[in-house]
Amino acid sequence: MKEFYVGYLPNAPAGIARRIKMLIAMVLSLGAVAAITFAPVQKTFAPSTFEYGKERTFEGIIETRPFPALVMTGSDATDTQAKRYLLVARGKHGADSQVEPYAGRTVGLRGTLIYRDNQSMIELVKDSVVVTADTREVPAPMASLGTFTLTGEVVDSKCYLGVMNPGNGKVHRDCAVRCLSGGIPPLFATNDFRGLPATLLLTDEAGKPLPKQAFLNLVAQPVRVRGKVLQTGDTLLLQIEPGAISPLP
Repeated sequence: MKEFYVGYLPNAPAGIARRIKMLIAMVLSLGAVAAITFAPVQKTFAPSTFEYGKERTFEGIIETRPFPALVMTGSDATDTQAKRYLLVARGKHGADSQVEPYAGRTVGLRGTLIYRDNQSMIELVKDSVVVTADTREVPAPMASLGTFTLTGEVVDSKCYLGVMNPGNGKVHRDCAVRCLSGGIPPLFATNDFRGLPATLLLTDEAGKPLPKQAFLNLVAQPVRVRGKVLQTGDTLLLQIEPGAISPLP
């Protein structure tokens, strides 16, 4: 007699129950095999961090060009070079107006740390900047590393360094455009600067911020750019002409 399942009965017929159990076991086994097979080829999240909700106190010298930064020296830096932290305001805004009056001054401030690899940023707590020494410092000279043609992507530094993960690619385009429009410093992320991955701050040939129209419509896509690379401390800058960024075919 052919088995027939009646939904309101407490148990299914033995044959149907056995086949269902076998089917479930097969699906679970196939799922486990697929997970083991595809896991090694999946991209992992970038090693970036945003210490959301954790405020720290920092002390150093304010630089405002090409972008706001706090430069630490001595025991707060590495043994060989100053440590430079880009400064941004909360949300999708640059910190230019908050730190401009303190250019060259030694200050203390509070903020939240953002970092990826050796690049760091501080999301500044509003009105927390206080002058701690009555001196003015001249920014350290930059060393020219030469002229390079690089391929990579224009990203907004705040999200790329840690606030969003991933902070690049087409899925991040709308957010990146809004951040960059609000004054967040633009970065050029490449996988091949002298054979290694690198992030470089984008500026014009005079070392000033690029006009936004030079890069906003090219965010989140593969591009090629040619310019002069300079280094100061642990920071790389890429000085380019406004029309030097071109999409890859």
